[in-house]
Amino acid sequence: MKERRVKKLEDQFPGGKKVRFSRILSRDLFLFLLDLEVKRARRYQNFLCLLSLKIERLAGDGDGANVQSCHRTLINLLLEEIREGDVIGSIESNKLVVLLPYADAKAGAYVKSRFEDVLKYCDFKNNGFEIVVDQVCFPFHGTDTTDLIRKC
Repeated sequence: MKERRVKKLEDQFPGGKKVRFSRILSRDLFLFLLDLEVKRARRYQNFLCLLSLKIERLAGDGDGANVQSCHRTLINLLLEEIREGDVIGSIESNKLVVLLPYADAKAGAYVKSRFEDVLKYCDFKNNGFEIVVDQVCFPFHGTDTTDLIRKC
C-alpha cells in the first residue's frame, strides 16, 4: 500500500533519488509531503519537527572535497540514525531536511543532539566543510509550511 502511494507520488513529482533502499525526496515532493503533514498536525493537534542539515564551506580549510561527497555521507548517517517513518528531503544543493512526524520540541532536540554527537566523529572539517544542524517545530516556530521552511 505504502509502496503504491510512493510510486504514485514519484510519477507526479520526479526527482527522488534512490539511496540504499531508501528515498531522498526532491524539493517539490518533500514540500508536498510537508504540507500534508502540517495540515494533519493542525487537524489532529499533533507536533512535528524539521531537522535541517546545512553544508557550509569553511574558507580556505581542507582539501576541497565536493558537496556531493558530503551529501552522500550525511545521507548514510541519517539513514542509520533516524526512524523508518521519518522523511529526508534535499531542499537545496547544500541542505538536507528531515521531517520528524509526531515529534515535539523535546523529541526533536533529542534527535538533534544525538545527530550532533554522531557528526563529531565524522571528518567534515578536514575536508573543508562544516555541518550546521537546526531544528524547527510545528506549531512553535511556524503554523504553516512556508513559515517552517523559511525558519529552517
